[in-house]
Amino acid sequence: MDKKKTQEDSVYHYSPSLIGRQEKAHYTEQDIQCYRDNPFIEALPPIFEEEDVALQIRRYPEFNNVQRSFGKQIRLHLVQQISDYVEPLPSHFLVEQRLSRLIRHGYKARNPFSPATIRQFHIGFKDVLGSGTDSAGANIAGVRSTAAGFAILGVSGQGKTTAIEGSLLLYPQVIHHLSYNGQPFIRKQIVWLKLNCPFDGSLKGLCFNFLQSIDSHLGTNYFRKFATNRASVDILIPVMAHIATLHGLGVLVIDEIQNLSFLKSGGAEKMLNYFTQLINTIGVPVVLVGTFKAMKLLSGSFSQARRSTGQGDLIMDRLVQGEEWDYFLNSLWKYQWTAAATPLKDQLNKKMYELSQGIVDIAVKLYMLAQWQVIEDGIDDEKITAALLETVAKHHMQLVQPMLKVLKRNDPEALALIDDLYPKWDVLEQYLQNASEKVNIQGEVRTKVLRNEKVELDEERYFELISTAIDFGASSETAQELSKKILQTNEAEKDLVNLRIQLVREITINAEVDGGSKKGQEIRKATKKKKQQVMLDEDDLRNAISKEKKDPEGIYEKLLSTGSIPTEDELSKLIF
Repeated sequence: MDKKKTQEDSVYHYSPSLIGRQEKAHYTEQDIQCYRDNPFIEALPPIFEEEDVALQIRRYPEFNNVQRSFGKQIRLHLVQQISDYVEPLPSHFLVEQRLSRLIRHGYKARNPFSPATIRQFHIGFKDVLGSGTDSAGANIAGVRSTAAGFAILGVSGQGKTTAIEGSLLLYPQVIHHLSYNGQPFIRKQIVWLKLNCPFDGSLKGLCFNFLQSIDSHLGTNYFRKFATNRASVDILIPVMAHIATLHGLGVLVIDEIQNLSFLKSGGAEKMLNYFTQLINTIGVPVVLVGTFKAMKLLSGSFSQARRSTGQGDLIMDRLVQGEEWDYFLNSLWKYQWTAAATPLKDQLNKKMYELSQGIVDIAVKLYMLAQWQVIEDGIDDEKITAALLETVAKHHMQLVQPMLKVLKRNDPEALALIDDLYPKWDVLEQYLQNASEKVNIQGEVRTKVLRNEKVELDEERYFELISTAIDFGASSETAQELSKKILQTNEAEKDLVNLRIQLVREITINAEVDGGSKKGQEIRKATKKKKQQVMLDEDDLRNAISKEKKDPEGIYEKLLSTGSIPTEDELSKLIF
């Protein structure tokens, strides 16, 4: 028996992909009513604001200008710090917000003091899972799941794993409870568990990894007890459900989901059905993380678990050349250990984007390699140049060059062959159609699919446009309708000023269509008044010019040439 166990251990050897902290339970009074009187929720840290998230997940190297004078070998070691660099981006905040809501909302129906929750253990999880849920969504024990699932998909190297791991580590992994409100409550709560998809893509392999992971974090012996050669998937799944409920598992994260096999243990369909069952029947939230290759897998069964939760899936594509890319690169560029500082000029900015195609991991590695190269060479005051970046990319990043060249050419036929870096459009379309909620898309691919009604709108711009429309006399309902129309008919990177100009035109057209109606007259009047207010303020130089009797054009040209008044382009921005 021991020999068989040893063989089993060697086949499914587990090493934790992420280990979090363990702490004693400290209960905090909840501001939200439905989160109260639940030890699993009250023991969690307070809900984080974006500022807290940014401070905790960012990873900046230790740097000061004095280090430029250090010896070559020391500086080469300092450059290595860049490999750990993390700059908080919008996608990081989106992941944390979704995770925060997911964990707490999932615990609502799984209060350990609830009679229905306790009843599941007496019924047995094989029967609980086998019975499914009734028309009201309650399982055989009477627990109505409040859990949900969502997926994080995207290009390899864009920081999906970094984003989810950074968010998970904000929370303790294990919380040790002793008593709650004067009652004995001895429980080891597992807030989160992150597993990589097993190497063989099988459901049995996932069950084994789950048991080994629980043992490694809690010091239990579940794997030795249940993972025998005779243990089938049908036996192991209820065991997993039992353990997940007993220890109050807050969220199960499965990374590298694209490795799911269609052949092993009944295929990917069986595993995805199990995740859906875990969410809907037992109430454990599940987050799946993978590349675009996983999109086809997730457009089927798992979509059943994404139901009216307000979470929505997240797609993280490479950065678009523009504001977000500039912010990322400017932040990264500060960490430079060359003898002389090289300023980030437009030429270098464009070359970095060209050679990385907006993929964060490649950009970070390229910058690190370039510094190593120039410090090793020790010539030309150790300046970073476009030619140096080209050379480094050519000689030290050969494996990714063919794929980056395909991305740069933007050839649809060639792009279809690299589905880890680029989604197939028919698959993406099917994925969006099957989504029960709007999908939040970040990065390059968003510019091509924003018009799809299943794509989540840019909330910040949406509210800005609504505010503008109301300022120009539109009703709240009309303002929302027109703002949504403008966003869905424009590319994602469209300048906000241009969007506002289009919006005002739409308002004017609507007013003209209304003709002589009272509503139309009010909108035209409000629009005209708004323009006059903005263009003819009391201290506006154009007022003085318009009142000038002598050669007004000459005065205008003179003021324009001296820079005392804005140009026409600048005026349009001021107006709108």
